[in-house]
Amino acid sequence: MRLLPGPTNRARTAADEDVLQVPVEADIFWSGYGHTMALPVTPDAFYDGAKEFAHSALEAHHAGKYRRVAIDAGTALEHLAKACLARRSPALLTELKGERNFQSLLRLLGIAEGGTPRPLRTVGLRDALERARTFVKSVASANDLMTLVDLRDGSIHGAENEEVEERLLVAFVQQADAFLQDLRIPREVFWAGQLPVVSALLTQARDKIAHRVKVKLAEARASFERQYGGKGELLDVVRRLSIPKQSDPFEPEESIACPACASSGVASGIYDVEWGDERDKDGLPVRDGSVQFLADDFECRVCGLRLTSQAELTAAGLKTVWEVGQIDRNDYWSFFDEGEDEGEGEG
Repeated sequence: MRLLPGPTNRARTAADEDVLQVPVEADIFWSGYGHTMALPVTPDAFYDGAKEFAHSALEAHHAGKYRRVAIDAGTALEHLAKACLARRSPALLTELKGERNFQSLLRLLGIAEGGTPRPLRTVGLRDALERARTFVKSVASANDLMTLVDLRDGSIHGAENEEVEERLLVAFVQQADAFLQDLRIPREVFWAGQLPVVSALLTQARDKIAHRVKVKLAEARASFERQYGGKGELLDVVRRLSIPKQSDPFEPEESIACPACASSGVASGIYDVEWGDERDKDGLPVRDGSVQFLADDFECRVCGLRLTSQAELTAAGLKTVWEVGQIDRNDYWSFFDEGEDEGEGEG
């Protein structure tokens, strides 16, 4: 497994220091495929490697070395995802595989451990992306990202064709841009001379998505007319049966009008809570927040329209984020309050 020197190997610019706002640490190493690391673990420890691998991925694409694209693009995303996690807490990098990684958790938390130090193990690419998704929202196709992960890890061998390979590269760039925004790193600083290439890729992708969605909408409308044209009673029954259930955190689905046939379609995604930072008249924090729904997939069970990414939903004129309700933080704290009360009573 190849070890790469940390950020002390490159002459840093003032721009790097300004955007990262993290002290430069010496003697930091990480592996190209990811899990064994040396302390300290900071966002800055991942930045140079991510930038180097991101640039080499684009260069490999230009040279037609598609296997290299998957390896380097995947590794760049792993470093960026870990930077976003480490920015919140290094403990978020812990690989959750039972008690054998407890020492790694202690070290990531900065807690002294006894005995001979073991190698620090952190989460891999797939889990790092999944964890980062909790904090970082992206328009990148989840399916394309997982295909890229499989290619990087060798689970599958080679993209199906050049069009698929380019689609994976677009997903890589979109996800990288989302991480950069979370890290407050300007795109022009990270991509540097590759910025025109990245911009061209995204522009071309938007054009392709718009065309693909236009075809999907036309096909869905034709299917709707073929099945239900002049059959009002049948259509009413089908529409009633296709209405999704009410909000359920274990089944993140919401109802939204289909852009092709105006029936109630099913948007899938995740729920996210935005806690308020307001204070009441006594200066105490208000404990409520709003529940946001972030859609990344849509299906109409009437006309058969299927949209599989935030970018496709946007191209079809659908919203991708909306508020679905309010939540009271007291609902979560009441359990602990009761436990404290019981403990006091026992004394």
